[in-house]
Amino acid sequence: LIELCIIAAHYNLNLTVDAEECDRLSTSLAIIHNVVQNPVMKTWDGFGFAVQAYHKRAGAVIDKAISWARESNQKISIRLVKGAYWDTEIKHAQIEGHAGYPVFTRKENTDVSYMACAKKLLDNRDVIYPMLGTHNAQTMATILDMAGNDKSGFMFQRLHGMGEQLFDQLLSQD
Repeated sequence: LIELCIIAAHYNLNLTVDAEECDRLSTSLAIIHNVVQNPVMKTWDGFGFAVQAYHKRAGAVIDKAISWARESNQKISIRLVKGAYWDTEIKHAQIEGHAGYPVFTRKENTDVSYMACAKKLLDNRDVIYPMLGTHNAQTMATILDMAGNDKSGFMFQRLHGMGEQLFDQLLSQD
């Protein structure tokens, strides 16, 4: 991953990796932390990772990223999404015989987690660059409200083919 970061930095490209699977999250975070501490990061702000808001540990993962960014005096991008592999996480926990699930099982809880994580990211824009994945008008409006008068230092992202009209409308506004 560090070699990829060096190449991306050389070409001034951004590189965002996933930290998705609950069972591999600790390993993924250890690798990401190693990258953040690498000297190449001192001259390049293009590294980031995705956080799944349906993970019950999403808030703690963001807290770690904020701490790492502050310790290294380095800006980190965080792509916040609600999550795409919910059913796989549930099934895996069932197969493994876990007493509970590592993800929220109700959409409402994931929605609350997403907004709480978005608030943390927006409140730490000095060291975190929030990339907020959504195609939901209410979510976008709430985030814009949370951002207050400062609408800089973050972006909305969407999946290809989803939310195009909403994004076009948002981009056409002053």
